[in-house]
Amino acid sequence: MILGIVHNRIAWEEKEIIEAAKRKNVTVKLFDSRNMEVDVTGDKCDYGVDVFLQRSISYTKGLYFTLVLEAMGYRVVNSYKCQEVCGDKLKTTIALKQAGLPLPKTRLALSCDAAMKALEKIGYPSVIKPLIGSWGRLVAILNDPSSAKAILETRETLGDSIHKIYYLQEYVNHNSRDLRVFVVGDEVVAAMYRYTIPGDWRSNATIGGRTEACKVTDEIEDMALRAAKATFSEIAGVDLLEGDGVLLLNEVNHNPGFQHLAAVTKVDIAGKIIDYLKENT
Repeated sequence: MILGIVHNRIAWEEKEIIEAAKRKNVTVKLFDSRNMEVDVTGDKCDYGVDVFLQRSISYTKGLYFTLVLEAMGYRVVNSYKCQEVCGDKLKTTIALKQAGLPLPKTRLALSCDAAMKALEKIGYPSVIKPLIGSWGRLVAILNDPSSAKAILETRETLGDSIHKIYYLQEYVNHNSRDLRVFVVGDEVVAAMYRYTIPGDWRSNATIGGRTEACKVTDEIEDMALRAAKATFSEIAGVDLLEGDGVLLLNEVNHNPGFQHLAAVTKVDIAGKIIDYLKENT
């Protein structure tokens, strides 16, 4: 098999995937999305690969290059449909709700005034998130109407109109941790707890949060697999919250990092990815 990896930087995960491919006799071709140009109206470009793995950090570039590749007849993991849903928190929420999965209370507002009314219905504290974004950027906790109004008014000054679409959620008291569950195909390959750091309520390993291996229960496995299926994900990082004794779906990441997860669980996640691609190409 010849695997094409679309990227815009070679991070730890990409290095691991390349090494796993070598061990499993898979040839790898690298495609830096920053340097790609393609004739959309011409004949199919012969890239000489059997399947593409989309690992571009840039959501928009990865999304549109995947669209072009699929239009040419190439198989891309994850697909354009998956990226389109997972890259937008509102689309993800709708897909998960339609699948009957439990979610935090979530409201959408299209103006600052409407957002304040929505927050009254959700209650404080609440959380505001950008529709598109990762690593906890532009995510803020709204403790009361005064702080909410200040943050909303700041968002109104941002240039991109998407920041003026307000995605608001209840704050789930999650005991200073959440769960990251890694799905490859129909298998949950690993899971970990991610703890908050002092002075920050976000539990994200990329900002320094402590991690700990998590036993995969039947409930965790069922929710993660259903979430991946609902979002058309073949490879996914599914985030769960523990709220008052019940598990809630938070997000589904279509291009998940796994350095911290591999370290804490000792699972060869890169090898699992290569095995899946070989078996399903």
